[in-house]
Amino acid sequence: MKTKSSKTFLWLFLGILVIVITSSSCQKGTTNPSTELTSRFHSIVEKYWNQKQADNPFQDILEGKNIKTLPDISIDKARKNAAFAEVIMKELLTINSVELSHKDWINYEILRWQLDNEIIAPKYYWYGFLIPPVSGYISYILRAYTGYTFQMHEDLESYLDLLEQYPAFIRTAQALTKEQLKKGIILSKEMFTMVSPFLKYLLVKGDRSPLYVKENRLSAVEENEAAAFQKSVENYIDTEVHSALQDYTEFISDEYYDQAPDAVGLWQYPGGKDYYTYLIKVNTTLDLSPEEIHQIGLDEVNRIEAKIEAIKESLGFEGTLAEFRKFLKTDEQFFPKTPEEIEKKLMSYVELMDAHIPEYFSVVPKAPYGVKRLAAELEGSMTFGYYQQPTVQDPKGYYMYNGSKLNERSLLMAEALIYHELVPGHHFHIASQIENEEIPEFRKYFLPNAFNEGWAEYAAWLGLEMGLFEDPYSLIGRHMLDMMLATRLVVDTGMNYLGWPRSKAVEFMREHMIESETQIYTESLRYSIRTPAQALGYKLGSIKMMGFRAKAEKELGDRFDIKKFHQAVLGYGAMPLFLLEKHIDRFIQQEKDMSVNQ
Repeated sequence: MKTKSSKTFLWLFLGILVIVITSSSCQKGTTNPSTELTSRFHSIVEKYWNQKQADNPFQDILEGKNIKTLPDISIDKARKNAAFAEVIMKELLTINSVELSHKDWINYEILRWQLDNEIIAPKYYWYGFLIPPVSGYISYILRAYTGYTFQMHEDLESYLDLLEQYPAFIRTAQALTKEQLKKGIILSKEMFTMVSPFLKYLLVKGDRSPLYVKENRLSAVEENEAAAFQKSVENYIDTEVHSALQDYTEFISDEYYDQAPDAVGLWQYPGGKDYYTYLIKVNTTLDLSPEEIHQIGLDEVNRIEAKIEAIKESLGFEGTLAEFRKFLKTDEQFFPKTPEEIEKKLMSYVELMDAHIPEYFSVVPKAPYGVKRLAAELEGSMTFGYYQQPTVQDPKGYYMYNGSKLNERSLLMAEALIYHELVPGHHFHIASQIENEEIPEFRKYFLPNAFNEGWAEYAAWLGLEMGLFEDPYSLIGRHMLDMMLATRLVVDTGMNYLGWPRSKAVEFMREHMIESETQIYTESLRYSIRTPAQALGYKLGSIKMMGFRAKAEKELGDRFDIKKFHQAVLGYGAMPLFLLEKHIDRFIQQEKDMSVNQ
């Protein structure tokens, strides 16, 4: 199944990253757990989850359910959450995790990891920005309204109740933003090219507001009742909602903007470097310093560049690597003429991958999958798109692609991207995790970044092993996507820890990537302002995933079964990488024991 070159590639990655991991235990659970201990542990988990469900409407939004109450985003609430986490942690520590089953040992360690993060959260409360599109609370909470479904009269009343909470939510957001201003934690001026259009989008009145409910969402409601409801919604939007949003918009546009820094990155805020180091641990679940990550990124850029140079020469391109990149960025053969062409191309690669799935996976999610275009209001702030998981309302998983600015929307990376975003990437992981009845509810939507993105990037790499990427330019696109992930390690740490100006990061990205200026613009803002450290999980996570596989192949030899390995990774749900490492070690030992017994 594997080629010689693919094995060499895996062995190379095995030695790239050596990380010292600490945990409460090096054990991996017992085969004979005590019924009393198991019951007590499950009771603690249930107590934790019941509180989370009652207290966190974001969970319902994530599951595609209607919510009745907007979240409390105050510092007092963050402190209450931390206090509750401390209570649960105290109870949890009365249990010795090694006396639990292996599955519950994983659940125990994940809960402990989550509680640690919740306990420390108030320390970093003020560093989170509320207004960036896509990643901010204000943007996210819109999903509670735009995704609201109407099946009966009570849904109309509940929506009006939820709408009446919105002005207070915005005024709370304004108060928090003012407090951040006093603390010197202020959104960079660079971000306002995205924030200003987003606020204008929120500020519109009447049936153009994203909070308005159009006729197509009210098909299950009597026509007269629907019309009266729409009138009530419109009146409230035009008065109370508009007033709150206008106050916030004026504050952001005037007093806030006047004090906004020109620089980007967390390093410039009081305690910002410490916060960034914390974000690295949360997003990568690894003990790596910003400097170490920066160097890994530089080394990866050089490695990938050598691969691209080799392909360039094989194609007979006689210019320099810089000239080759310019050709890839500008030649019209690589760009779609319509959004439908993007969709058709993506689905053609899905069909190619589908033919190979039975060779690599013994278990696949039941939920179907496909592609769909992004909402117009999100396309300007996103480089590519995102995976939308199945929900109660729509049980299909989608890659939501960006269909705007077609002259900048190269199809070179389309094949690699769809394997990452859909199959066998995010959809195989997330949909199967939601469907897995062995995983407790508190973990159904638990998506630690390095596992989530690391698996997706490993999945894209599988296309190489399967013999896909037959078109040399599609193969270049695969390496260029890898290059983008490698540059992230450099520029994310550069802008957030090492004090790089955004212009330096942009220049580095231009030098090594083939993305358009628009894409580089949105990506550099993402790393430095919207979600610092999040983008580190892709490359670091995939390196670890490939290392785990290489170790399993080396130790199991001819007994290595790719289907079993993939089920070992996905079958127990997402987990921090330090925990996955122990889990895979157990899988390897079980396979060895089975060989001896046979």
